Amino acid sequence: MASRPHLHVAAIFALVWVCSELTGLRWERMRYTVKGFEIRSENAAKPASSAGRWLLEWIAKLDCRYSGLDLGCGKLRYTIPLSRRVKSVVAVDSQVQVDRVQTLSGTKSSVRRYATDNLPNVRVYSLNEDGWRRRSYDVVLCSNVISAIPTRKARAELVSIAHERLRHRGIFMLTTQFRNSYFSSWASDPLAIPHCDGFLVRGKKNASFYALLDSDALVKICCQQGFSIIHSGHSKELAFVLATRLR
Repeated sequence: MASRPHLHVAAIFALVWVCSELTGLRWERMRYTVKGFEIRSENAAKPASSAGRWLLEWIAKLDCRYSGLDLGCGKLRYTIPLSRRVKSVVAVDSQVQVDRVQTLSGTKSSVRRYATDNLPNVRVYSLNEDGWRRRSYDVVLCSNVISAIPTRKARAELVSIAHERLRHRGIFMLTTQFRNSYFSSWASDPLAIPHCDGFLVRGKKNASFYALLDSDALVKICCQQGFSIIHSGHSKELAFVLATRLR
C-alpha cells in the first residue's frame, strides 16, 4: 500500500507532543520552560518594517508559479512579500501567535484575520492544525525561528518537518541573526544566563532565549535532517542556508 506522507508528519507532531511532557516544550504553543523560566517564542516575532533587504531580494527572485510555506511566520514579516511574489502562501505559527490581537502593519488584528482581510492568496494555520500538513510546497522559508528555540531536539523536529513538506527539488531557506551588539554584551550581563548554544535573558515575568547559530551550525542541522545544501554563508548579521530535497 502506498505511504501517506501527511500521516508521517502527524506522527512527528505526536512524538514531539509526548516528548514535550518531559522536556517542558509545549509545541502547539511554542512555549518552553527552561531553568524555571517560561520562554514565550511569540515575543521574539519582529514587525514587517524590520524585514531584511537581503532576504527580500531573495524572495523577489522566486518563481512566481511557486507555492510557499512560511514556517514560523510571526507577524507576517516575510509572508507579505512572499504573497506578492509567488502564487500562494501558507503561513504557520503557534496558536497564540496567529490568533492573538497585535499590531500588524499598523493595524490591530490577529495574523489569521489580517490575512483573511488583506492577503487573498495566503492561508494561515496554527502548528497543531492539519490543513497545512496535508500539502507540499515549492519553497519553504524558516527565518529567525530556530534561534528562538532553546532545545536542539525541538529545532531538529522543526527542520525535519520542513523537509517533509518540501517538494522534491524544492527550495528551503533557513536563516538566523547570528551577530549584533546585544549578543556580545550578554557574556557580561548578570541577567543573561548561558544555555545550550545561546543565552536566556531574564525579564520581570519570564525570559527570552536566543541561540547564536552561524551558517556552519545551520548546515549541520539541515544535513542531519536529509537536506542537500545548495549554498550557505553570511550577509552582514544574517546566517543562511539554501537547501533542497533530493529524496
